[in-house]
Formats: sequence, structure tokens, C-alpha cells
Amino acid sequence: MCGSAHAQFFQLQGSETSLRVGDQLVINHFVSDPDQYLNHLVITDVEGAGPVVNVLMYDQSGDLLDQHYYFLPLFGKVNYNPADRIGNKKFTGSIRILSDGGNVAAQYWQVYKDRQKSGFNTAIPAADGEGSTALLVQHFVSDPNIDAKLILVNPSSDTTATVAVTFYLDRGKQLTRDRHKIPPNGSVILDPFKENEGLIKTGVAYCEVLKGEKITGEYWQASNGEGYQISLPMEIVPERARDW
Repeated sequence: MCGSAHAQFFQLQGSETSLRVGDQLVINHFVSDPDQYLNHLVITDVEGAGPVVNVLMYDQSGDLLDQHYYFLPLFGKVNYNPADRIGNKKFTGSIRILSDGGNVAAQYWQVYKDRQKSGFNTAIPAADGEGSTALLVQHFVSDPNIDAKLILVNPSSDTTATVAVTFYLDRGKQLTRDRHKIPPNGSVILDPFKENEGLIKTGVAYCEVLKGEKITGEYWQASNGEGYQISLPMEIVPERARDW
């Protein structure tokens, strides 16, 4: 890295580099729609400690919809549909997983009931629930025929997060930069096509906290024409020098 670019970054702490295992995890994008999906939340004890796990479901506004405790068997897991606990109410939100007594791993599986849509089935690991002040989407698509979305979650229970989301072309030219407020325990879903005012482009997106604490996030992309869906955790990246 050249000197001028290096000056814009600080060294990440070791605690920010672990995305998959810990005592605080988050499922950033959970969709409860019993007409379309079978949902699975899998939580696994990775240390043989048999921890007690507290699972909390929030809608996008940050309202708590359900809370439940599970006692994990040693090196075992729980596997269930969180929507069953709230009568299969339709909503979109996030899930917090808090472990008392040991580190855990977790996954979210979203499976279509219509077998003709099996190409859209997807699964994604839980992210570090503490989050980061800067996240990266390495590849976004802005296109009216692509269902793309950036999901950003504020894991703080008492502080609103103000986040700057900047979209760049593949060659590095800035497209747009906008600020978004995320309520405590809430989330926002951003469509790159709408955020970039209808331009058909591909590129990179940076998501950086301006006010508040930390955020977590994912990128989802689906194509009806090509029959696929992918879901990816955002990358934790160093903070950049701010010019706003």
C-alpha cells in the first residue's frame, strides 16, 4: 500500500477480525413469510461448554418481537424456525444471538416452499454481533432487473446510528453518497438501483458510521431471469479519512 493511502487507515484490532464465532452474533436479514419460505436458524456450541443462548428477534424499526432461551447440548445445536414462535407473522428484521457460557456459531437458511424457486434458496452465517464502524460491499449491481439490497443493522439497544453509504464504480469514480439513520436494534434495506438514481452500473459500496457506535451488514442479490440468489456478509474494513 502506498504511503498516501496508508495514512488513511488505522490498524484493525484483533477482536474485529472474527466474523463467524463468538458470544454475540447477529442474523442481519430474517424474513418471516410462511406462504413463501421455510426458515431455519441453526446455533451450535463450538467449545463443548453447553452455553445458555438468548435469541432476540427485532423488526426493522427495532421493536422486540420475541425472546427465548436455549440450553445447547455439549458440542450440539438447536435447529428451528424462529417464525413459528410468533405465529408465523409476516415481517422483515434481524436476530440477535447472545451466549452466556461459551462461544457459538450460527447460520440462517431461507428455503422456498415452491420447488420451482429452489435456485433462490440461500444460507448465510451469522456475523459478529459487535459490528464495526466501517463495512464494505465488494460487488454491487445496480440494475432494474436485479433484486439487490444492502442490509445494515444497528446492534446498539439505545443509540441511533447515522451511516454514510458511498457507491463507487468499478474504476473508483464516486456515484452517490447518502446518510441513513438506523434506530436502536433496527435495520435499513437499500436498493443500489434506487440509491444510484436509476443508473445501471456495478461497483463497490462503503458503509461508514458517522454517529453512533457500530453496525453489521449483508449484501443480497437475486435474478429472476437467471434463477439465482446469493447472500454475503459485508467485509469489515479499516476506517477511511473523512472528508465530510
